[in-house]
Amino acid sequence: MVKTLKMKVISLFGGIEGFGLAGHKMGWDLVLSCEIAEFPSLVTKRNFPNTFHHSDIHTLNYETIIKKSRWNPSDATIVVGGFP
Repeated sequence: MVKTLKMKVISLFGGIEGFGLAGHKMGWDLVLSCEIAEFPSLVTKRNFPNTFHHSDIHTLNYETIIKKSRWNPSDATIVVGGFP
């Protein structure tokens, strides 16, 4: 029997979170999204209500991620980014 990991996803500059939606279909867990634009952030918050959403990459730091998201440093994690 093959053991599958529940991959955690941290998304930076995620827009409307197309990668997050694809990951969700694969059973991955979006634990953090960071997007400064208002409309994409609203879409992401609606689609991922249990995810920690941060609006400015300049103020996002390790302590904030640990305190406010469901991420644990020992989790299998992928960090994705959608740069303009």
